[in-house]
Amino acid sequence: MAPSGYRRLFIALPVPEETSKQLTPYCVSLPHAHWIPTTNRHLTLTFLGHHTEDQTHRAIEVIDRIDATVFEITLHSMQRFPDDRGQHIVALPTDCMPLKQLHHLVASALTTRGFALMQRDFRPHITLGKIHRGNWSSVAISPAIVMVVKSVALFETVFVDGGVTYHSLATQPLR
Repeated sequence: MAPSGYRRLFIALPVPEETSKQLTPYCVSLPHAHWIPTTNRHLTLTFLGHHTEDQTHRAIEVIDRIDATVFEITLHSMQRFPDDRGQHIVALPTDCMPLKQLHHLVASALTTRGFALMQRDFRPHITLGKIHRGNWSSVAISPAIVMVVKSVALFETVFVDGGVTYHSLATQPLR
């Protein structure tokens, strides 16, 4: 939960409804997991953490100035994350240069606007669920799912009824 007067923010790629529909059959067919709502699916570019209203407005300015083109990522498998013992189930994309470039563009813009970013490797993924019990091994997505990336958004984590939802504060369409 965010401290009073602060928002918990991150910048991500919204998962289009069509891509979410293609992922859902893989999710519902796998036992022993709690699947997140399709409306919460996203691919995080940068986690910002807790920030004030002024900082939130600066992050919105960063989103509003993003100048990038539409591109595609290919989702090839569902795996445990961050490693084979992790509790999260994620969809992983193949290596994608436009995705890496967008991540770098966003990180650079945020740094220029005074945000201190966590120094960790960018490991793109879409979180789909959490394992409750039992064994779970990776699943190939076949045929692979092509996700068209059309926008980037600033999200706020909102805690509701013992869970979370993500509320978009600003969205920038890609050209």
